[in-house]
Amino acid sequence: MAKYSFQKNFPPNRRWRLLQVESAIACNLRCVMCPWREMTKNAPNQGLMSQNVWEIIRPYLSDVQSIDFTGGGEPLLQPRLAEWIAGAKDAGCETGFLSNGLLLKKEKLKRILNAGLDWICISMDGATADMYEKIRIGSSFAQVCENVSNIARLRNGKVPKSMINFVLMEMNAHQMEDIVRLAARLGVDQINFKQCDVIRGEAGKGHGIFGPRETKEIRRLRKTLEKARRLAKKLNVQATAFAFTPEERPVCEQDPRNSMFISYDGIVAPCINLALGGPTTFLGKDVIMPSMHYGRLPDDDLMDLWQSDTCKFYRQRFEHRVEKHENTMVRNLLDSGGSGRERIMQAAREAMPEPPKGCNVCHYLYDI
Repeated sequence: MAKYSFQKNFPPNRRWRLLQVESAIACNLRCVMCPWREMTKNAPNQGLMSQNVWEIIRPYLSDVQSIDFTGGGEPLLQPRLAEWIAGAKDAGCETGFLSNGLLLKKEKLKRILNAGLDWICISMDGATADMYEKIRIGSSFAQVCENVSNIARLRNGKVPKSMINFVLMEMNAHQMEDIVRLAARLGVDQINFKQCDVIRGEAGKGHGIFGPRETKEIRRLRKTLEKARRLAKKLNVQATAFAFTPEERPVCEQDPRNSMFISYDGIVAPCINLALGGPTTFLGKDVIMPSMHYGRLPDDDLMDLWQSDTCKFYRQRFEHRVEKHENTMVRNLLDSGGSGRERIMQAAREAMPEPPKGCNVCHYLYDI
């Protein structure tokens, strides 16, 4: 999610860089790789965040740099979405969300744009109707293309920034260049090549094309991705991507040191992965993702949860990891005169304390 946000500086007068607010876990599609489908079947309040939860968040908006209204579902199913975006924007927050785009027809898009949206990202995992509708079951390629092209036509200048998320899988990896061309034709600013990394039980399992180590197939995929990114540059489309093999980072892009995830039913957690734990797969091995919660809105106050022992532990552990990593890097660079980069990076990784429970089996910490 951090690849979506485009503000560069974290204002010193704002406590949180990011609140990820899951406006809905309900969804109107049945995507083949979705890890959350089983969790949505019996979700209370039809899988929509209630106004009561939002009212607990609202007084703190002036303390937040960025609000991402995305979670495990489709934000456009939230009837109050435009109202909440406008409230966050009035408080000085950057606002945005990730959507499958099917419901983003012209009148709804106009309401969203008028609310003051800063970015919008549309999930499109196929560059042709056949491929797209094979993955995004229940959607319409033609309708989504029309909806996406309307963003460029109806927005004010370059706001909101428009993006496409392309989840890489074996079935669609050959369309990397094609999705870049489609993005350029639709007037999209950026394309994000994302790994199919989130798994719960059998949902999402077997679709990932990354691995624990370099292989001939991964080298081929990496070259294909590099070619697609060069094409994106030529067509004036920004492109981002995650890795195919793991490299442990001091902290993931979610960065719980200055962010929180708030689920549709008010659970507050370090991130969506830790909010919704369960059986998963980490680099090909079956493991359990624990559920780690700070508390729940509206029963608890947001600031009280930020000061809770569990929240402090996650913040302090990642702060310690970042400090150890940076200090070791600087010291070894000075001692070596800048040579032996791989050895220096390995020493920095080894200097870090263990990541918190759950983060040690999360692909995001390893840039996947």
